[in-house]
Amino acid sequence: MFKKYLTPILLIIISLLSVGLFFYKMNISPPALNADEASNAYDAYSILKTGRDQYGNFLPLRFKSFGDYKLPLLTYLAVPFIKAFGLTETGIRMVNFPFVLLFPFVIYLLAQEIFNKKRISLLAAFLSTLAPGLQMLGRQAHEGYMTVFFLTISFYYFLKFIRTQKVLNFSFFIFHFSLALFGYHFSRLWAGLYFLLFLFFTFKKALPKWSVLIFILVVLLFGMTDIAYQPARIKSLLFFNNQGYLDKVGELQSEGGSRLIYNKLTVGLKDVFFENLKYFSPQFLVSTGDENPRFGYPGISPITVFEYFFIFVGIYFLFKNKEKWRYLILLMLFFSPISGSLSWAGVSITRSVFIFIPLIIISAYGIVNFLNKKSVFSYLILVALYFIPLFYSWDFYLNHYPKRPIVIRSWQAGYKELATFVNENYGRYDNFYITQKNGQPYIFLLFYLQYPPEKYQKISSLSGPDKFGFGQVENFDKFIFSTNPSAGSKTSALIGFPDDFSDSERPSLNRIIVGGETIFYIKEIK
Repeated sequence: MFKKYLTPILLIIISLLSVGLFFYKMNISPPALNADEASNAYDAYSILKTGRDQYGNFLPLRFKSFGDYKLPLLTYLAVPFIKAFGLTETGIRMVNFPFVLLFPFVIYLLAQEIFNKKRISLLAAFLSTLAPGLQMLGRQAHEGYMTVFFLTISFYYFLKFIRTQKVLNFSFFIFHFSLALFGYHFSRLWAGLYFLLFLFFTFKKALPKWSVLIFILVVLLFGMTDIAYQPARIKSLLFFNNQGYLDKVGELQSEGGSRLIYNKLTVGLKDVFFENLKYFSPQFLVSTGDENPRFGYPGISPITVFEYFFIFVGIYFLFKNKEKWRYLILLMLFFSPISGSLSWAGVSITRSVFIFIPLIIISAYGIVNFLNKKSVFSYLILVALYFIPLFYSWDFYLNHYPKRPIVIRSWQAGYKELATFVNENYGRYDNFYITQKNGQPYIFLLFYLQYPPEKYQKISSLSGPDKFGFGQVENFDKFIFSTNPSAGSKTSALIGFPDDFSDSERPSLNRIIVGGETIFYIKEIK
C-alpha cells in the first residue's frame, strides 16, 4: 500500500523543497526590485483599481509599459497577489509562486511521458528544483519562468496527443501553449517549431489534419495582436537590426569581400550558429551563466558540473537504448537557445531558459542508466559531486551576490530609499529633479509611493522609442526626470548619480546608500 503512494509523496516533498527555496531570503536576493517588476506590479495595481493600465487602456492585450508592449500574462496573473499582499515587492514576486509549487510535477509528467520510468522522472523533478539557472528566474517576477512552465506542460500534452489522438489532450495542449504565447516573447519561435512538428506528424499520419489547422488558427489570432500593437522592442533586439552588426557587414564588403559571401544573411547565419554554440559551453552552463548581472554572475553555476557531465552520458544512452523520443528531446535542446542567439544582447538565460528542461531530463536519464547496478559507494561519491558545487552556487547567490556593487546597481537598487526621502520631504520641495541614467525612475516612484492610478492615467505620457525600443517619461506631479534644473527653479531637490556632481560638491551632499554603495547624491536648490 505504501509503495502505491511513494511517488506522490516524494513529489510533494520535492515541491515543498522548491517552495522553501523560493521563500528563503526572497526579498534579499535579488537585492531590489527592477523596473520591469515595478512596471508589471503597477499595471496590475492599476487594473485592480480601475480596470485600465497605467496609460488608461482598458484591459489591454499588451501593456505599453516603457514602450516595449509587454505580453499580458504575468500582469493579469499578478492582480490577485497584489490584492492579497498590496503593491509591494512580495506582492509582485508571489506571481511565480504557483509555478514554483507545480513545476516539479510538470517536469515529472514530461519525463514520464518520454521515458515511462519513475526513477528518471523523479530525479528530473528533483534536479529542476535545485537548478540555479532555472530557479533564479523564478525568484523574481519574470515572465520567462511561467512561460517555460506552460511550454513544458504543452510538450507533455503534445506527446500525449500523439500517443492517444484524444481531443481532450489536444485541448489541454492548445490551452497551455496559448498561455505561453501571451507569456514571453520567445514563445513565438516555439510556435514555429510546433508548426513544423505538426506538419511532420500529420505527414506520418500520427496526427489528424484538423489539429494542425486549429493550431495555425490560434497562432494567427495571436499574431493579430502583434499587428495591432506593433511592439518595437522585439525588432530592436534582433541582431540584423543592430548597427554594430550592419557596420561589421559593411566593413567586410569595403575590404574587398564579395557580397555573395559577405552579406547580412551569410554573416548573420554564421554569427547565430556560433552564438548558439555558446549556450552549450561549460562557461555558460557551469561557470558564469548570463552576462547580465541581473540574471547571472561568476560563482553561480546555472547547473553543476556533475549534471553537465551526465548530459553527454544521457545522450549516449539515448541512442544506445534507441529511445523513442530521442530525436525530439534533442530538437528541444538545440532549439532552446535560438531566441537568445538572434539577439545582439549577448548570451541570455531569460531568452533561452527552456534549455534547462531538456538538459535536466537528459542528465537525469544519464545518471539513472549510469548507476544501474553500481555499488552504494558509487552513489555516495556522485551525491557528493553534485551537492558540493551546488551548495557553493546557492551560498554565493543567497549570501554574497546581493552585496556585490555591480549587482546592486544592475538591479536598480536605491529607489525604495529614494521614495522614502521623497515621502518625507514632499511638502518641502516644489520639484524633484531625478537622473534618468538608471532605467525608468518614474515607475519606481509610482510603485513605492503607491501613486493613485486614476490620477496618473490622466497625465501619463511616454516619449517615442529610442534605439533600444524604450520610451521615457519626462515628468509627472512634482517629478522632473532630468539633472538640468530650469532657470529660476523654486526650492528643489536635485537627485543624481555620483558622476552628476563634482568632487568638491559630493562631501557636503546627502546620500542614499545601499549595501555600502552610494547610489544617489541629493543637492538642494533654492
